[in-house]
Amino acid sequence: MSSPIFDVDDRSNDNLAFQNFGSTTISADVPSGRISPSASPNMRASAGLYDAEQRFQSGLNGATKSGGVLNLDFYTGYFDVDTLTVLTRCWKTLLPRENYVEEVLAGVPDLYGPFWVPTTLIFSLFLTSSLSTSITAYLDGDSYTYDFTRLGAAVSLVYAYSLGLPLVIWAALKYWAGSTERSPVDIVSLYGYSTTVWIITSWLTLLPFAPLRLFLSFAATGLSLFFLTRNLYPVITTAPNVSARLLIVGVAALHLIMGMALWWGFLAGGKGALHTPTLGSGDGAGAGAGTGGEMDDPAGDALRRWLF
Repeated sequence: MSSPIFDVDDRSNDNLAFQNFGSTTISADVPSGRISPSASPNMRASAGLYDAEQRFQSGLNGATKSGGVLNLDFYTGYFDVDTLTVLTRCWKTLLPRENYVEEVLAGVPDLYGPFWVPTTLIFSLFLTSSLSTSITAYLDGDSYTYDFTRLGAAVSLVYAYSLGLPLVIWAALKYWAGSTERSPVDIVSLYGYSTTVWIITSWLTLLPFAPLRLFLSFAATGLSLFFLTRNLYPVITTAPNVSARLLIVGVAALHLIMGMALWWGFLAGGKGALHTPTLGSGDGAGAGAGTGGEMDDPAGDALRRWLF
């Protein structure tokens, strides 16, 4: 009369039957939001699901949980870069033909180059301008001692421009323009590496020909300005806030001011605007020697002023 509720033999047979796993795929362990390394280059380049701002924010959240941005571990990844990569990124700023952030930095910006390139510029400006001043002092028959206020001026000017100004530009892009396409590290990388051309120019201005020094200084300013505007202009013009397009004018104006400051203080040659005269050099022998030199060879004195 009664029938079993379930058949033990049938249940066991079902469990032992072969299953079809043909539709099951095993996905690679790729972090959420990132593009798989096996994806095509175009897909990786155009992927908007994990943009620069999201990468930075993700790292910032991780740093907050582990001790905040004051924790050195937060910055470790940005200094994990080899010398060849840094040199390549410096070279690419001299030939600005591609999108620097997307094609050269390629989603892996660093802080090693943006720190050491401006630091190299600081010492180059100090050494070359001091050497130029010493040559001028020697030709004039004056004594010369190193003026370390020149070094302090270079530190303040270069670090404020290459490390401080990029953070202001990023804040303006995010909170005024409403754009999140560039992270703070991206902007710092742009400004830091853009100073490469001024390192070369600072040593070339040792050439004893004033018009050439002027041309090289203006050419370096123009090239670095073209590099910055080429990489910032598309981001600014596509931002939601149309009025923020005035930001590109501010970028250009501040860059031109930086170029003029470098020329006025370091690259113009001669004693330079930052030269501090040595007190107590004497009004006797030194002044007499200078007067005699001018009387004996006025043409030579004019030539020295033209060249140095």
